[in-house]
Amino acid sequence: ATIFDTWIDGVTNHTGSLVGYVQAPFAEQTIVHGGTQSLPLDYNNASTPYYSEAEREFAPAADWTVHGATTLVLYVRGQAGNTPVPLYVAVEDASRQSSVVIHPDPAVTGATRWTYWDIPLSRFAGVNLAQIKKLYLGAGDRRSPVAGGTGRLFIDDIQLTKP
Repeated sequence: ATIFDTWIDGVTNHTGSLVGYVQAPFAEQTIVHGGTQSLPLDYNNASTPYYSEAEREFAPAADWTVHGATTLVLYVRGQAGNTPVPLYVAVEDASRQSSVVIHPDPAVTGATRWTYWDIPLSRFAGVNLAQIKKLYLGAGDRRSPVAGGTGRLFIDDIQLTKP
């Protein structure tokens, strides 16, 4: 499967995001944290809905509590020319309850080195962690969208961990 078959972007979800590259191999293979490729995520919040997100759907719903997992971990890297915008991760459960966690550093979208981000699963309040249907990676303010902000992010090594 190509990267945009797994990660839905603005072409389908009507946000300002684009996942992957137009030409094969579609994923980033030079700016990589671990393994052989990372997820390139372009964001452009110049027009409505003024935020950009990629989403991955799990079918069937995923149990994020399996094996005692307590933390969602990922690595993110921006580029020097990126406009600073909030970076967030959101999850949605099988009953469509969702929760958003925003990265604590608003300048992370411009960081040119890999940034480790660990999110305790307890931060996803009100969501059934044993029935996760969607994972969202976003740039902008999903709750109070404002126009502006463009750039490219790289996301890598998304995983569930335990202490």
